[in-house]
Amino acid sequence: MMKKVTLLLICSLFVVGCAREPEVKDQSLQGRNMIRLNMDGTAHSATMDQSAAQQAVNDIKQKQAIRDAVAVNTKNKLFLAYQVKHMERFHKKQIEKEVQKQLKERFPQHQVVISSDLKLFWKTNELKKQLQKTRMGERKLNEEIEKLKKLSEETA
Repeated sequence: MMKKVTLLLICSLFVVGCAREPEVKDQSLQGRNMIRLNMDGTAHSATMDQSAAQQAVNDIKQKQAIRDAVAVNTKNKLFLAYQVKHMERFHKKQIEKEVQKQLKERFPQHQVVISSDLKLFWKTNELKKQLQKTRMGERKLNEEIEKLKKLSEETA
């Protein structure tokens, strides 16, 4: 009888201990808050600060002609892709000038690149989702923004 109670107690402790495993993994040191050291010895967070991109999106979405916007940024580059409402597409050039002017005034420290191309909107949105899922270094993000910039300069 005593062996059965002991065996039952050990099995229940094993089941309870295994049930908490996902919580323990989230608290491990392999998480999101790791700090990397640069070659010059300065430390920076492993994730890129996207507050400038978020501010740019919020500012641009306030415009009546803009349906949706998405942006990514590094320390000195800002790429914003937006969609114009259907009936406003005839004023696309004027809207582009206004958006460019507004962003250059708001973010003078950034090299601002904008696009109203739907393909670039999708690619920028994809890059933003990738940034949220994985830690991407500034060098890699700069390369991706340069690719988007080259695509925006191409004419079909």
